[in-house]
Amino acid sequence: MSFKIGIDVGGTFTDLFLWSSDGGVETYKTLSTPEDPSSGVLDGLREIAGVHDLTVEDLAGQITTIVHGTTVTTNPTLTRSGARTGLITTEGVRDALEMRRGIREEQYNNRFRNVVPLIPRHARIAVRGRLDYRGVEIEPLDLAGVRRAARLLKADGHEAIAICFMNAFANSAHERAAAEVVKAELPDAYLSVSSEVLPTVRFYNRVSTTAINAYLGPILRDYFESLTSKLTAIGAMTRTVAALLRKGVTAMATAMIRASAANPGSCEAVSESQIATSSVPPVVRKASLTGMRAPSITRIGHSIAS
Repeated sequence: MSFKIGIDVGGTFTDLFLWSSDGGVETYKTLSTPEDPSSGVLDGLREIAGVHDLTVEDLAGQITTIVHGTTVTTNPTLTRSGARTGLITTEGVRDALEMRRGIREEQYNNRFRNVVPLIPRHARIAVRGRLDYRGVEIEPLDLAGVRRAARLLKADGHEAIAICFMNAFANSAHERAAAEVVKAELPDAYLSVSSEVLPTVRFYNRVSTTAINAYLGPILRDYFESLTSKLTAIGAMTRTVAALLRKGVTAMATAMIRASAANPGSCEAVSESQIATSSVPPVVRKASLTGMRAPSITRIGHSIAS
């Protein structure tokens, strides 16, 4: 007999759905483990194994597919418990996270206050350098300014850095140069670059998504590392895929690459190679390879962009 398993890791409960090759379906619910959500996943797999008089390793050997979804990044967003994050952006636009799209939800309420940005103003540092809407350089990027910003954020204890420049969707050269400087100054920091995460025209959409990607990235990275370690130990890693908020699934190897954010600029090429050579079922490989872009943390983690 073979099995397919769906897993949804929530803040309170971890739900599992078991489909057997003989057509049987079963549902399971275990308590989530906020200190390490992957432990709740293994608890659920052990419960399934026990019901079927199997060890968890024997169960893993009979699993053909695991589809995994989680809200592990939604809760830190709501409780403001993400990584200490800094933003390096173009001079003159560092307040875009507060100005947003310029829309007041309560137009006639003079006491109305917008949602407090995830990155406070003192951690948003502007540097000189400008591209026009076509991506043509108007002013060279101030690399010395980027270096000063990186060192300031490092001294202030920031563990994640977001980089978002005006018009970087048309030309990523400035962001890539800034990313190299940041990696040299903060080699252990989580790095989120807008031209990699969401290369779209509208600046607020791009900066807010890049900011939350950095804010949540270390949490999802640590979770995936713990989860993949546990799944590998029982022999279930190669059959696991991650569900995406924007529909579809992606190979766990792809999710791990994006979550690590270790090498901005190479994610898509490596991801497709990893997917094509993985043991993920063909239908899943096809869905992953036909996606528009490698998924960002906010998409993998079932979180929100703004």
